[in-house]
Amino acid sequence: MRYLLILCFALLAGCDQDPPAQSSIQLAPEALVKQSDLFRKGVEQVTDGVYVAIGYGLANSIMLEGDDGIIIVDTMETEAEARAVLAEFRKITDKPIKTIIYTHNHTDHVFGANAFAESAGIPVYAHDSTAYYINRVVNQIRPIISTRSMRMFGNHLPQGELINDGIGPHLGVTPDSSLFALPPTHTFSDQLSLNIAGIELELVHAPGETEDQIFVWLPQKQTVLTGDNIYQAFPNLYTIRGTYYRDVKQWANTLDRVRALGAEHLVPSHTRPVHGKAQIASLLTDYSDAINFVHDQTLRHMNKGLTPDQIVEAVTLPPHLASNPWLQEFYGKVSWSTRSVFDGYLGWFSGNPSELQPAPQQQQAEDMAALAGGTDNLLNKAKDALAQGNAQWALVLSDHLMVLLPEHEDVRALRASALRTLAAAEANPNARNYYFTVAREVQDGLNPRFRLHMDPDFLASLPIENFLTAMPALLKAEETYEVDSALGFDFRDSSKQFTLRIRRGVAKVSDGLDSDVVATVQTTEATWKAIAAGIQNPATALAGEDLDIDGSTLSALKILGYFEKID
Repeated sequence: MRYLLILCFALLAGCDQDPPAQSSIQLAPEALVKQSDLFRKGVEQVTDGVYVAIGYGLANSIMLEGDDGIIIVDTMETEAEARAVLAEFRKITDKPIKTIIYTHNHTDHVFGANAFAESAGIPVYAHDSTAYYINRVVNQIRPIISTRSMRMFGNHLPQGELINDGIGPHLGVTPDSSLFALPPTHTFSDQLSLNIAGIELELVHAPGETEDQIFVWLPQKQTVLTGDNIYQAFPNLYTIRGTYYRDVKQWANTLDRVRALGAEHLVPSHTRPVHGKAQIASLLTDYSDAINFVHDQTLRHMNKGLTPDQIVEAVTLPPHLASNPWLQEFYGKVSWSTRSVFDGYLGWFSGNPSELQPAPQQQQAEDMAALAGGTDNLLNKAKDALAQGNAQWALVLSDHLMVLLPEHEDVRALRASALRTLAAAEANPNARNYYFTVAREVQDGLNPRFRLHMDPDFLASLPIENFLTAMPALLKAEETYEVDSALGFDFRDSSKQFTLRIRRGVAKVSDGLDSDVVATVQTTEATWKAIAAGIQNPATALAGEDLDIDGSTLSALKILGYFEKID
């Protein structure tokens, strides 16, 4: 594989900018560098009345111009990026925005929505499960998804380490970003026909990369907007930031449905549009076939008794698919996909009995050190592996060394070097960015997660139930094995009441106030949402008029103290 020395980030425009600092100069596969050409910033006209903004963030935003208004499909990841896109759209037309459509729930498609809400009460169309998935990420798994997303998208990396994100130039989320997803106001389950501003639209549920995914069909324009079910990279059948199982067979079937439309124009929500009925049909066929191939061949080898590691070695795309420009591994990987399919059908256990009850990490590390002849020898073996170009083995050995000697300077330097070596040779941006970011965590103490700025009006749009039902997963269970107590919540602005009960290591939220609560928190939904999101200090709220406790304040604070605080 050939490499380019990245001396500047003006990759295709020539090196007319100052080069990055020496510490950020890295090797990168040439193919990854060339992928950046897909994200040339600008608004492209697809056909009459259809425009797509590319390169302003990770995803595209699409404008449909009608007789007396426009429709926005997908809204970028932040309000700042959405405003930049809207300013470009306004160079084309000043017609009012009539409607917003979400193709699915992902951050880069919904969290800039407020910037497009030029008038109050603007309709927002989405699948009827989209709001659930937005709320799930915001309330239930935000800490870990934020951490892993920042690693995967390289948000903390300098130019040179970060080349692009495979399906877009970057994820433009920073600690200063304002995120505001308008809640869907009009939803559907299977299919919905609309006429907005004289534009005929079909919204069709099309599960694939997400369960709530839809495509938008414009029959009069022979144009299909496919969301994230196709983009110019091998599909993310599994994402390393973490996700529930993506039903890849269903994804392939969705692409077959799109192909049956016979579209003249295909506009993905990442990368660039495709034109021509024959070219689109051929592309959709190959994309669907690639997904089916990975699914079916994984099942074939599963049924022969192969483990995930063995299946990874056995399943490679056939040459005609492996050479397709739209199936290069710039986002998903075949190897990650086979593991996900295996797990989706059989769960975590590979079938190898040695993995049923592995020894604790400490014991494994000690055993590995003993096998090497001591901890010093293990470190030397890892250094030798790295010097000989076997960075993956050095990284594996460093796993054990980090357990045994977590603060040892040489161990941390070795691990960081192994990670950077793997990163420099990696053409997949998700893996590359993950390696580089974790190297900075190990050697520089980087904390990749940062608090996102959630607009209070956005928080107000989320159900209070979501904030409370997220609490059981924050319980420090080991501190409550002898606790059996309940705390009430009374939201005076909505008259909603709940009971939070801790029962010997388990927390549960139920509707209504139980008679045995030790105290009741009396507040407003807005106040509690701000506290839960880390925007408002609970002590300040308690000292003022925003929050009162009816009953034993000490008991209430003790119960709340059993829950982890989210930064």
